[in-house]
Amino acid sequence: MKVTIITEGGLNIGLGHIMRCLSIYEAFEERNIDVKLLVNSDNSIGKLLENKNYKTFNWLDKQQELFDLIKDNNVVILDSYLADISFYKRISELVEIPVYIDDNNRLEYPKGIVLNGNIHSKKLNYPVNKDVKYLLGTEYTPLRKEFWDVPEKVQKEKINNLMIILGGNDVRNLTPLIMSFLKREYPLWEKNIIIGSGFNNIKEIEKEIDKNTNLIYSPGAQKIKEIMLDSDVAISAGGQTLYELARIGVPTIGICVAENQIGNINGWEKVGFLDYTDLHNESAITKEFAKMIENLQRKSIREKKSKIGKHLVDGKGSYRVVKELLACWLRNNLILRRTTLNDAMNLFKLSNDTKVRENSFASEKIEWETHLKWLTEKLSDNNVMLFVISDNSDGFYGQVRFDIEDESNEAVIGISLEKSTRGLGLAPFILNKAVEKFLETKSVKLIRAYIKEENTSSIKSFEKAGFKFSKDLLIKGSKSKLYIRD
Repeated sequence: MKVTIITEGGLNIGLGHIMRCLSIYEAFEERNIDVKLLVNSDNSIGKLLENKNYKTFNWLDKQQELFDLIKDNNVVILDSYLADISFYKRISELVEIPVYIDDNNRLEYPKGIVLNGNIHSKKLNYPVNKDVKYLLGTEYTPLRKEFWDVPEKVQKEKINNLMIILGGNDVRNLTPLIMSFLKREYPLWEKNIIIGSGFNNIKEIEKEIDKNTNLIYSPGAQKIKEIMLDSDVAISAGGQTLYELARIGVPTIGICVAENQIGNINGWEKVGFLDYTDLHNESAITKEFAKMIENLQRKSIREKKSKIGKHLVDGKGSYRVVKELLACWLRNNLILRRTTLNDAMNLFKLSNDTKVRENSFASEKIEWETHLKWLTEKLSDNNVMLFVISDNSDGFYGQVRFDIEDESNEAVIGISLEKSTRGLGLAPFILNKAVEKFLETKSVKLIRAYIKEENTSSIKSFEKAGFKFSKDLLIKGSKSKLYIRD
């Protein structure tokens, strides 16, 4: 499977698109899937994409070069405010599974998948289209890898630590104004100010420093995560950072610094995580901030807001996106073919997978010689039918086995999935496909499946594939269940 992610970002337009695309990139990496980033950007993103497989060029001006790069890809993800509808249509024509990351129902998208992980996405009235699938809501919010797993944040009795994070640049020059207010009204608080790579007002910012102010220049995701965990309250722009703050559970005062952030801001304010102010001058900062900060002084309020944020953003958005895309592609491309000796090594590795061994009734590790002898015997046995789960590129995703019992005219089925294929909801689909293929050449009155009681995911898969519970058993000391399909 080959994946390309196309996006844009840099000093002038910010890094939000690149950040969320990087998160999806890392989720594909976790599954050992070949993925590449094509970014319309300046030279400012080198550090951000360090050690990643990426290429920067103006793909809007060099569209044919882009199309040549993606024409043999299985999945292409496009995240852009600059591309027009004709560009999207061309992607849709070229690629098996095109994916469009959207924020505000910007276009009437062609055939493909629309992804919008924003808080307000389900309110955008996307058009009903049988050729378009929608992945909407914060369950699909792609967060950077550092925010997938986070420790529990405990709210303190009093506020004594605050962060300001307004994105990659400060186009409205708000940071000095906010710092001046905080320095005057809350001089004892520790104030961590995140300075993005596109800030051009650093001299003004430095004039507002007091002894409790820390300026942090272009920090990486891990450093930002640490600061969020230490912060009692945050002041943030209305982009991607809001979702990271929600994931950590930092009560936040939101500032809309761009028109495309209004939906985010309003959505988070409506659910109760965010306090919002539309800052336009120093007087507004003084009045609005004083009121909001006074409200956040109450620990119970901060605890409530923190709980709302963490509930809505659980850090698994990128995982769910990749899971959906991989499942979609596999459903269209999976094949079952008869096993040969050439599959011996893949089957050997699968058989000794920790999870496979745990679910087996013989959990001890299998040696290579033993495995090879077993496979050779099974391949020559007319009462055994082995299938490899593969694709047209000869990928390996698992195996299904049938053992036929002549006396009873029944068969026993077993399935093992490769790690990258688990958790995609494909097992019932594969089981049905395997049974259908098996019955094309063999005629039995019943197919049985023996499953350990604790293997609940396998039990659910067999039930969805039409197998019915028969009885409880004890097999080699393990509580087990018998399922049958006639």
